[in-house]
Amino acid sequence: MTNTRADIQGTGVNAAQLSAATLRSGVMDLLGRAGSNAKLRRVEPCTLGGNNRIYRADTSDGAFAVKAYFRHAEDGRDRLASEYAFLTYANAAAPGSVPRQYACNPDAGMALYEFVEGRPFVAGQIGADEVDAATRFFRALNAPALRVGAQLPQASEACFCIADHLELIDGRITRLVDVLPLSSVDVAAYVLVQDISKLWQRLSDEIRNGAARVGLDCNAPLPAAQRCISPSDFGFHNALIEQNGNIRFLDFEYAGWDDPAKTAGDFFAQLAVPVPTAFIDDFTAEILRDFSQIHQPSVVARLLRPAYQIKWCCIALNVFLPVNLARRKFANPGLDEAALKHAQLYKAQQLFQSIQVTTNGLH
Repeated sequence: MTNTRADIQGTGVNAAQLSAATLRSGVMDLLGRAGSNAKLRRVEPCTLGGNNRIYRADTSDGAFAVKAYFRHAEDGRDRLASEYAFLTYANAAAPGSVPRQYACNPDAGMALYEFVEGRPFVAGQIGADEVDAATRFFRALNAPALRVGAQLPQASEACFCIADHLELIDGRITRLVDVLPLSSVDVAAYVLVQDISKLWQRLSDEIRNGAARVGLDCNAPLPAAQRCISPSDFGFHNALIEQNGNIRFLDFEYAGWDDPAKTAGDFFAQLAVPVPTAFIDDFTAEILRDFSQIHQPSVVARLLRPAYQIKWCCIALNVFLPVNLARRKFANPGLDEAALKHAQLYKAQQLFQSIQVTTNGLH
């Protein structure tokens, strides 16, 4: 984890309640759990991000990253357990690609990780070398000899048949439709959600029809041997470049077992640091190489590309959902709610327009 960004999804106690004394005590506890006798010098918040609180703990043994995880009655995911388990696995499967995990305190909702020094990627910076690094990371996680014995939970929103993917997006749209608009920006978002819903009705029918044409049953479960270990929310918005050029991937609170076609869909639909679509075919072929003998994941991935653009429109609009906005405010107590909503609405509008262009003329 890092001092240059702190938006690795999630976070624990209300930020205002996490006093300096409580935080310092929590860090000392984590150091003890890690078997360190280091003297704690100071604890400082990292750059404010979208969904969590990350701190830099400077000690006599160097710097550590401390993460406090978001908890909410309407969000039952165990973010700490998922991320810690994934990092334990990933550090064995792909050493040097992710931060090392040192200790966690589930009761406090906090964990101690390696502090990664690096700079974030920006839009327009992604090329073949970066995509190759992501491909190598995914394939290392899914080396057949390791994957078969991995003890990991299901990914958040895991999908194990085509119908699961479609129902996932149905659910996201329904939650947004149900939000009561209270301001002008809320009303604008509501209008966009209605347009998204109309387009999705047509696209979901096209996906079902497309699956039928190639002999795929939308309800047929993905065989266990063809399920992948997914980083989830995978992309260069959750990565840093170290001074030596090495890329470290971050943010695994949603990680676990999933459909590899979903990884491909998310990788090219995320908004913050877009991956050029010129790499879609090669990336998809590479990450699906170990999953092509039994199932037809490349066909499914192609069918679902527009579905994941719709999904990311909904993700951009998550700030209009109370629980998601609460997580943002946990991460950044000084958040300008109106400005954030306007910014996210614009992103969703831009992506939605691109989907309409892409799908124009499909019947």
